Amino acid sequence: MYHSSTIINHIADFTSQRNTDLLAFSLLKSVNSMISCSSTKIITIDKKKDIRANISFENNHYTVHDTSIEIDSALRHSFEHMNNSSMAAFTLKTKIGYSVIHLLHHDRKTEQFLIINLEKKMAKENAYILSGILSIYSNFIKLLNESQTDELTGLANRKTFDSAISSVFNAYPQEYEKIEDERRAPNEIIVKEQHKYWLVIIDIDDFKRVNDEFGHLYGDEILIHLAQIIRSNFRNEDLQFRFGGEEFVILLSANNQMECMQILERFRRNVEEYQFPNLDTVTVSLGVVEFKKETFHITSIDYADQALYQSKRSGKNQITFFENMLSQGLAKKSDIQGGSVDFF
Repeated sequence: MYHSSTIINHIADFTSQRNTDLLAFSLLKSVNSMISCSSTKIITIDKKKDIRANISFENNHYTVHDTSIEIDSALRHSFEHMNNSSMAAFTLKTKIGYSVIHLLHHDRKTEQFLIINLEKKMAKENAYILSGILSIYSNFIKLLNESQTDELTGLANRKTFDSAISSVFNAYPQEYEKIEDERRAPNEIIVKEQHKYWLVIIDIDDFKRVNDEFGHLYGDEILIHLAQIIRSNFRNEDLQFRFGGEEFVILLSANNQMECMQILERFRRNVEEYQFPNLDTVTVSLGVVEFKKETFHITSIDYADQALYQSKRSGKNQITFFENMLSQGLAKKSDIQGGSVDFF
């Protein structure tokens, strides 16, 4: 049996986290140190039943997989059975033992499950301790999500922006590739970037007029509808924020500017064609810049903001890239580049 001080130390460790991914890692660490198991994992599934993330602990090290991971059909059926039966916990008999499954968290976008793989059935005292820890974890993650979520739209709020984009770059490390070329030194390694990211600022055109004519409650309804359009047009992995007022920010993954433009143009058209109540048309203007790890966050926001106001000046209901403004001599880069200072 565990000393109460050991349990308290584990609880203190995971409740000290302010990032949901780090919180998940900390929970796995606590479970593995307190319960004798062959492996544990946390699986996050979106409403389309696609796996968003898979964090596992086995052989004393952690592994993080992306959405390409496949899971056993019996495990997936267990998730569905838990949903249909409104079960928070379920034990699955496997070929090599047992899998104890707990529903950790669910919201409008995702469900998160903890899976503990055991050779034998879990002892009653371990099940009791685990139940208590998971209750605290569930309460804490709800508080964490509430503090990081915009109450009106349900999108992430501005204060989470800095930590969220940092986690994106940490989650997708640079890809290293050996180049066989006589012009290079033997076994020389060069670095290739796996992903390109684009910082997008979205602003509702003439939103003040909507508030003045129909009132702020109706303005709030427009914001809620726009947040729904954002969710339906962008992927879960494209980070979505409400920065305040009528301004939204997306951190979008796209291979190049043309692909980014196609995604954003589809979104712009969908907003323009959407049937908002009591209004013929609502449009949005967008400003975009390629988001680079070596550029200060505040600088990237300034670049996207300059592009947004160019869209406004040019007639609204359009998309402007900061890079195009540079090539046209309509803007210039900041003298301050690089570094690791965070402003939020």
